[in-house]
Amino acid sequence: MIGWVVVNAMPAAALAQSAVPNAAEWLSSALRDDGFRLASPWESPADDKSTTASDDAGGIQDNSFFIEEAYNQDPRVVQHIFNGLQTWDRDDGTRTRRFDFTFTQEWPVGSQTHQLSYTVPVSWIAEHTDGDGTTHDSGVGDIALNYRYQALGTDAESLWFAPRFSVIVPTGDEDRGLGRGVTGYQVDLPFSREVGSFAFHLNAGATAFPNADAALDGGGRSRDHDLLGFNLGVSAILIESPVVQPLLEVVALVDHEIDEQGGLDRTTSVVASPGFRWSPYTHGETQIVVGSALPVGLTNDAADIGLFLYFSIEHGF
Repeated sequence: MIGWVVVNAMPAAALAQSAVPNAAEWLSSALRDDGFRLASPWESPADDKSTTASDDAGGIQDNSFFIEEAYNQDPRVVQHIFNGLQTWDRDDGTRTRRFDFTFTQEWPVGSQTHQLSYTVPVSWIAEHTDGDGTTHDSGVGDIALNYRYQALGTDAESLWFAPRFSVIVPTGDEDRGLGRGVTGYQVDLPFSREVGSFAFHLNAGATAFPNADAALDGGGRSRDHDLLGFNLGVSAILIESPVVQPLLEVVALVDHEIDEQGGLDRTTSVVASPGFRWSPYTHGETQIVVGSALPVGLTNDAADIGLFLYFSIEHGF
């Protein structure tokens, strides 16, 4: 009986050894050959397949999650971006569940050199404190109006740079944790470079909210403070496939907050976020990209864990 098992295990092992490379080869081939892309719903059998294949050969760009890629929109191509982030956190007996939804729309101005965009955030927050029950808040946050300048980058260059300046409009209620209550200003410096099968992205920026105040624990309001924040982030994306691309992002945020006694408190949030993005449909100037990630907090001030969902569609106009 033992001999039968040993003898018959050899073909099974050989079969397994051959099956693994075959499966890996099939997956790699499917990605290269657009096996994970959807057919065009507008395509007819009479369409010229050679031109369609050429039009659809482009990869994925400008579809990161927490990191900005330094690629402005192509001329006459608009992008609509929908983000959803669910986070769970527990700190000092308080459990917080938060869902943040953002909608961003990006428009080129005449050419790729100039880009205008806006971002509208909406949040749902549930906070449970032991002995005090659960509180709920929801509403629109502070809307950002953005301008980006394509300072470096062409199809013939590997290094791209597109500094952004934003005005943050105080549309959110600061007493409910939905905004700052004053106009803010932000500068971000995104760099992008492709090296072999990888794209690397670096962000560094700062945010300022001058003359901000906050409600105090015992009633009344704090004195005015100039609130500063700083962000630093890097990402690496495997771009070998034009259809499915795994990625890893790491983001660090340092912010000044007004505490319940009216003083300044500094928070440091570091998050590592592995994920992937998938382009199920690309045809001419139209591209759909979906993605997901699992952000994990690496510091006490960051949310413990989250689930990020991404959807983007860009098209000509």
